Amino acid sequence: MERNGYLLGVSIVYLVAFIVTLVILFTDHNLQTDFGTVKPYFIHWYGLLITGIVSLIGFGILLAMGSKVWRAVSVAWSLFMVLFMIADIATYSMVGFSSPLQFARYLFGVTKYPGTLSYIPGLYDLLFAIYVVSLGGLAVVAYRSKS
Repeated sequence: MERNGYLLGVSIVYLVAFIVTLVILFTDHNLQTDFGTVKPYFIHWYGLLITGIVSLIGFGILLAMGSKVWRAVSVAWSLFMVLFMIADIATYSMVGFSSPLQFARYLFGVTKYPGTLSYIPGLYDLLFAIYVVSLGGLAVVAYRSKS
């Protein structure tokens, strides 16, 4: 597969990240209302919306340009998102959990966390995996462009 093929793949991964983000935004009532304590929409909802929009922009830029500069920006974005999604666990007390482990189980669990509003478990995991895959694809592009 050519480098352009990898860039096309990574750009599509960003589009999928945007779509998964939209599904999370529309289906996770905990995210929308801070677990039922505020009227829509909670600040974490807006944060996820912004990251989804940036991924959609990244999809367009990589698809249209694919230059080395934009590849580097894409690596930084994917790495940022992986770290950001892990760091989100530190906000456990903002959303009413008593420990980081509880919030991590909610975010990364594949079954519904007890006592929460409706949401689709596993989507956060999927979004996390998407950014890890984009990092891998971009690493392949970087490696192949040196050879």
